[in-house]
Amino acid sequence: MLHRWACAIIALTLGTMAEASAQTVTRDVRLIVPYAPGGTVDIIGRMLGEALGPRLNGRSIVVENRSGGGTFIAMQAVATAPPDGHTIGLSATAVLATAPVLPGFTMPMDADHALVPVTSVIRVPMVLVGRPDAPYRTLPELIAYARANPGKLNIGNSGLGGQTHLLAARLGYEAGISMEQIQYRGGTPALLDILSRNADLYFSLLPESLPFIRDGRLSAIAFVSPERNTTLPDVPLARETLPDFVGDVGYGMVMAAGTSPAWLTFWNTEINRVMNDPEFRQRLEARFLVPMNGTADAYREEIISDRRIWGDVIRAANIRAGS
Repeated sequence: MLHRWACAIIALTLGTMAEASAQTVTRDVRLIVPYAPGGTVDIIGRMLGEALGPRLNGRSIVVENRSGGGTFIAMQAVATAPPDGHTIGLSATAVLATAPVLPGFTMPMDADHALVPVTSVIRVPMVLVGRPDAPYRTLPELIAYARANPGKLNIGNSGLGGQTHLLAARLGYEAGISMEQIQYRGGTPALLDILSRNADLYFSLLPESLPFIRDGRLSAIAFVSPERNTTLPDVPLARETLPDFVGDVGYGMVMAAGTSPAWLTFWNTEINRVMNDPEFRQRLEARFLVPMNGTADAYREEIISDRRIWGDVIRAANIRAGS
C-alpha cells in the first residue's frame, strides 16, 4: 500500500512538473506593482522581473506601476487580465489579509475569489522612526510623553487599511495613547515630512529609512520584527515593551482567478528558483530584504493566518478605515 501511494505521488509530481515545463511564454509578461516607481516595492518588482526575464523564452517582464486605492487599483488590473499566464501581480499580503475585515473599507473587488496566490516572495523589516530632536528616544519614553501630552503627536500612514495604518492604530490602542494619523501616498513623503520637522512618527520600511537613521536625521525607536535586526542591533523590539506587537510587511505574487494550475505551477517554480538563487538572495539581503518562497497553498495560509491575527487586533482596537 505504501509503495503504491509513493508511486502515485511520484507520478503526480512528475506530471505536474512536466505540465509546468510545457508552458510557453509567447509574449512579454506584465508584472503589476501596486506602488509608485522608486520605492522599495517597485525595486523588488524590477529585481524579480530582471531575474526572471532570461527564463522566459526570449520574452521580457514589463513592470507596470498601478498605485492607489490601497493597492486595489493594481489588484483589479491583475484580476481583470486574461488568465493566460502572462500577467502577474506583486501583492501586499497585509492588505489582502485585512481589507475584507476592516470596517469602513470598501473593497472594489472580492480579492479572495478574483485572485489566486502564487507564492510569498519578500518580508521587509519595519521600524518606528521619529524626529531626532524629540523628547523621547525609546518606545517607553514615547508612550510616557504621549500620555502626558494627549493629541500632540502625529503619526503617518501610507494608505487606509495598509500595514502602516494598522500599526499606528494598534500602537495607540495597546499603549493607551492618542495620536493624529496623517495619510501619505507612500513612505518617502512621510519620511520627508519628519525630516522637515512637519511630522513626528512613521512605521517605515527599513530600506527607506536606514540612510537617514545612519546619518542621524531620523531616530530609530523600535523594530516591529519578531527578532532584533542585525543591521541595527541596538534598536529594541516593540514587543519588548508591548507583548506580541509584531508586524513586518510581506509581499507575494498573485494571478487572476481562472489561471490554469499549469501556469500557476510554472510561475511558482520559476519564482522560487530565482528566490533560491544564492546570488539573487545576496542582492536582496544587501538591501535589507528577507527572501521568502514556498507553495501557493503556503501563501494562501499566510494570508488566512494574518487575517485572523489582524482581525482580532482590528476588533479589539475598534480600528476603522479613516480612523
